Amino acid sequence: MVCMKTTLEIPDSLFRQAKAHAALTGRKLKDLVADGLRLVLTHGVAQTRPQRVEFPIIRAKQGAPVITRRMVRKAEEQMWTEEAEHYASSMRR
Repeated sequence: MVCMKTTLEIPDSLFRQAKAHAALTGRKLKDLVADGLRLVLTHGVAQTRPQRVEFPIIRAKQGAPVITRRMVRKAEEQMWTEEAEHYASSMRR
């Protein structure tokens, strides 16, 4: 098979998630990316994750804990990492 080298610019968090998933499943990152492209091109699946929904801002009561977008992103990244670990462990069985 003839291969083409290329450079991709992807968000850091997506790269970290992909790299972790590849490592957890014992694959190379390039193979994971190639499989993802094949999946989208074959099945027309544009997104495997649900689209982000922007919720309205609700004013919190004074003294309520503050939740920032950064905290939400960190929780999402942790969730996707845990999901990848769960997937990898289920594949080892």
